[in-house]
Amino acid sequence: MKKMLLILSMFFCIAIADEFVESKTTVGGYGELHYDMEGDGKLDFHRFIVYFKHVFNDQWSLMSEVEIEHNMVGSSDALGYKGGYVAMEQAHLNYWNGSWGFKGGVLLVPAGITNEYHEPPTFMSVERPEYNKYIIPTTWFDNGFSFYGTQGDLNWNFTMTGDMNGDEIGDGIRSGRMKGFGSKTTDWTKTFQMSWTGMEGFKLGGSYTMNDAPVSDTVVEAADGYWMMDLTGGCSWDSGDQTACEAGPDGIDFDDVATVDVDESADNGTWAAPSNDPVYVNPVVGSTTENNPISVKLMEINGTYSKDNMYARFEYGSIDYENNPSAESSSGYYLDLGYNVADMMGCDGDLYLWTRTSSYNKDDNDDAKDISLFGVMYKPLDNISFKFELGEAGDDDVMRMGLGYMF
Repeated sequence: MKKMLLILSMFFCIAIADEFVESKTTVGGYGELHYDMEGDGKLDFHRFIVYFKHVFNDQWSLMSEVEIEHNMVGSSDALGYKGGYVAMEQAHLNYWNGSWGFKGGVLLVPAGITNEYHEPPTFMSVERPEYNKYIIPTTWFDNGFSFYGTQGDLNWNFTMTGDMNGDEIGDGIRSGRMKGFGSKTTDWTKTFQMSWTGMEGFKLGGSYTMNDAPVSDTVVEAADGYWMMDLTGGCSWDSGDQTACEAGPDGIDFDDVATVDVDESADNGTWAAPSNDPVYVNPVVGSTTENNPISVKLMEINGTYSKDNMYARFEYGSIDYENNPSAESSSGYYLDLGYNVADMMGCDGDLYLWTRTSSYNKDDNDDAKDISLFGVMYKPLDNISFKFELGEAGDDDVMRMGLGYMF
């Protein structure tokens, strides 16, 4: 606590020393429309984002970003589509003195390229790379603090955000994001990022993220009767206290479970059957199961090159888990290669022909999903993009169109 107070006092002293500069407020944003030409022909305005930035002086500023997905909030899924939502993806106070800085508020986790720079004109494909959905859960944001700076061609960033939700982590960490809602700091999600920009048009970077995501303890209270558990994971209560049924098998003592006829189960409340038949068990009174946190360690490397009409971009990441019943590890990558043919075609703006090879695996014990795409992106202006792509994603054919903008 004393160290934290010292750090805060230092920032207050810096603020008092700043010279007065006229403040200003600016408005920006981005959006993207996707047309999936395979399947049911889904036409989705995926994202609409507005951001407000206020500059207090030459060192202090405020950045905020609000997102609406899929046209509306509270939309029905009657057509089989997930409804939209509103999220505060960024809302942080920023200090920068030319060599190092500080952020506090709602922050983007500095893992990978696309999570921080996810505006549609900044990447080739219609949708964000699937790697950035299942390995790095773009957009990944939470409440926290960040310290960052530059030293020559070297850039560094250390960010601390709230814990992930260990109860929701499965194959991959996407479902474990808290998004700032109910964030806790039992362990903090810690991300250290570095990048090098010593070559013109080239940037090489990497990051390491770790968190012991807390998991709720399971407590089974006193209960009478018996409960029925389907071996596939379902649970229905016959009589007594429903708490034991909700707690699940971790809080149940199976030592006395015997295999008997179904008719007898109604009398003694205890039987176990093979295969996928139900299982009836008498609950234990006052049993407690301690659940260890799920340790998550994400390593990511990336690089970009853009010079002389050539374009290349790659990201690779791997996740190791401890105490995760769903998966021991996850991994994935993508590589984009493109060339700007606008001069050859005699058209204004940029016209990129590009290809992607990619693969990801939410559980490395299973088969990976391989992706091959070919596409074209036309940018009449730097901040406007029109896209078309086709290829394969696993066993599925891909044909999509899209448009995007940023300002």
